[in-house]
Amino acid sequence: HLCYAYDLLIFAATDLNSIEFIKHGLDHFKAVSGLAAGAEKSFIFFCNTKRRIRDQILRVTNFKQGVLPVKYLGLPLITSRLTKRDCTLLTENILARVNSWTTKSLSYAGRLQLIKSTLASMQVFWCSTFLLSAEVIKECERILRNFLWGSSGTPSKRSLVKWTKVCLPQHEGGLGIKSLKAWKQALLLKQIWNILNDHSL
Repeated sequence: HLCYAYDLLIFAATDLNSIEFIKHGLDHFKAVSGLAAGAEKSFIFFCNTKRRIRDQILRVTNFKQGVLPVKYLGLPLITSRLTKRDCTLLTENILARVNSWTTKSLSYAGRLQLIKSTLASMQVFWCSTFLLSAEVIKECERILRNFLWGSSGTPSKRSLVKWTKVCLPQHEGGLGIKSLKAWKQALLLKQIWNILNDHSL
């Protein structure tokens, strides 16, 4: 709902009629709710648009022109497959969480619970949006593996059990940690299913 939207993306054709229609909608929303899109925090991103048209649109909206690539809700918006560099934010966030926890006295059970409840959810969020490369998945699993066995990340500490074994359900002898590779495949199939069945993405 717009009343609760802090970050909002609006896509439109680069013609003045479309832009003026959107501007009218935003003005009407402001009049009804009292909420306005702050011009100092709002940006317009163009793609293959003539300079003359860009200038006209910027004058109508009073927004700034943004520069691509851009991050939305912490995720990079690009049209190509994500590289390891594009996913630096993900690995850095996971590592930052791990480093903040390693200064505390955590038991093995505590580390396991943190991986299940917090770190794994960060990866699943990215997997639900992007097709992560095998290299990125390997790096994420390395960080989680080292944290689980009591290492701060670098250098790696020798694992007591293979990670594939760790990711098995508890009733199969594993620890129940979600396999990022399995989640990636499952969420990708879900997206394909939504497309084939004309469901909203």
